[in-house]
Amino acid sequence: MNWSKGLWRGWLAAALLWVAVVAAFAVADLQGRHPFAGLYAYSDAKDAFLPQHYAADEAVVEDGVKRGVVARTDFPDGTTLAAPPDLGEERVRQIADRFWAERWARRAEVLWPWGLRAAVPPLLILLSGAFALWIVRGFRKPGTLAETVAEERVEEDTPKAAFNTRSAGGLPPFIRSLGPDPKRRRVLGAGR
Repeated sequence: MNWSKGLWRGWLAAALLWVAVVAAFAVADLQGRHPFAGLYAYSDAKDAFLPQHYAADEAVVEDGVKRGVVARTDFPDGTTLAAPPDLGEERVRQIADRFWAERWARRAEVLWPWGLRAAVPPLLILLSGAFALWIVRGFRKPGTLAETVAEERVEEDTPKAAFNTRSAGGLPPFIRSLGPDPKRRRVLGAGR
């Protein structure tokens, strides 16, 4: 029985199921509304877009537009930007363009918690399972002497490669045998 392979496959199936469940909950949570919708106010002092967390009624924003204290810009993703109109029409348009260009950072803020919920638990289970297997493997008995000797014999009986380029000088053994051998010289030179 291969515990490592079985546990790996079990973890993979459980992780995929977990991600599917988290995705279903995310879709259910974000379905009734546009997930990135909201009212943002431009702060000239901080040069930043501040989300307005209070439940701003549409009538309240429209009232501010009618009174001339708010310049409102609506965007396709459901966001609304409120800016002070005294900045000038050109400056308000530049601010709105910058706000639209930064939409991916706002979207990441909305989706980031769901991504963590989907990824962290399976990763923790994987790491703890790998740690547990490492501990269990540490308690294995080493192979008996007979098994070790049999493994060594198998290694000895295995034929070596005939063309070994990792030998001295990077030459195959049969080419090295053609060259001068100091033992041969002694034998050949001894007869002279």
